[in-house]
Amino acid sequence: MTAAIHIKRPILSWLIAPQARDYIQQHGFSAEDIGIMLGASGGPKWLVLAGLDRALFSEFLPTRTAPLTTLASSIGSWRFAALAQRDSLAALERFVEAYLAQSYPAKVTIHDVSRVLDAVLSHVLGEQGIDEILTHPVYRNHIVTIRSGGLLQSDHKLALMAGLCATFLANAMGRTHLGRFCERAVFGDSRDRMIEFDDSLPTRRVALSADNLELALRASGAVPLVLAGVRDIPGAPAGVYRDGGVTDYHFDASLSVSNGLVFYPHFYSYCVPGWFDKTLKSRHHQGGAGSRGAWQNLVMVAPSAEFVASLPGGRIPDRKDFFAMDNQQRLVLWKRTVTESERLGDAFLDAVHHQRFDCPRFD
Repeated sequence: MTAAIHIKRPILSWLIAPQARDYIQQHGFSAEDIGIMLGASGGPKWLVLAGLDRALFSEFLPTRTAPLTTLASSIGSWRFAALAQRDSLAALERFVEAYLAQSYPAKVTIHDVSRVLDAVLSHVLGEQGIDEILTHPVYRNHIVTIRSGGLLQSDHKLALMAGLCATFLANAMGRTHLGRFCERAVFGDSRDRMIEFDDSLPTRRVALSADNLELALRASGAVPLVLAGVRDIPGAPAGVYRDGGVTDYHFDASLSVSNGLVFYPHFYSYCVPGWFDKTLKSRHHQGGAGSRGAWQNLVMVAPSAEFVASLPGGRIPDRKDFFAMDNQQRLVLWKRTVTESERLGDAFLDAVHHQRFDCPRFD
């Protein structure tokens, strides 16, 4: 009988755009080659990256000495808030611990969710986190939120739902119409140049400070109808600030980056520009394919389809888990995902060590 042939499947998906590929072929890929690092929105999806983040935070990124710009929205900004603390690995462990420990009553309210996640963020930051982020010798955090307009300013359910419906319809006609309902508000490290977006969405830039950093992080994750908006953040114009994923869910090709690679550790191998684009498949784009500008320097790494299929339930954790299972069932599923994610970190470090990146071409 012929022995069975076992084919080892990759667990990481590398997507490297043309200019980035040329650069890596000539110079290799290291932490020093990155010009900007991106972090996506996505709530519980980030748990699949916990093991990869451990490898990045503890072994890959600490080799860098030059300042590094990070840009993120929602849960991505919380990940990078852990990264930019003095002991980033300890901060990440606090994040995983507190995020897994979420528990809600059967009839949960916006105030219940806000209270629990405010406590998660406070646990991640600890006593010194804010000061450490603002003074970190390497990392320069930029946190994307939106400043709400019209009915999006309301936390009354019916009014907010009406505002979201109107925003959805406007966005369906074109992303430029989002500017009628909100403006992008980026809270950025004052030691760094402010991020430029090459699109027509109104964008306000606010310097991060000890008075507004935690509030900016809360606002960046304040998903409408799930968490309460954050009102009147110090240093920023008066108003209600909400989830940065509304305008920049996974980001798109509109970033202007002067030099270096765009490094994107992501839970998908494709990008959804804004929160309202999730159902608009024509706006989803894969890696650097067909893109321009900064995305020609993109290095994206994500769990492979084979890896995701091996996870409990064959999928990445999602906010729907809160409704589909009880707290204990969800905790078991999420813990197993975090444990499995360690394999992603090991695979990343191995790929960098050997400078072997199996990925499709984008020509």
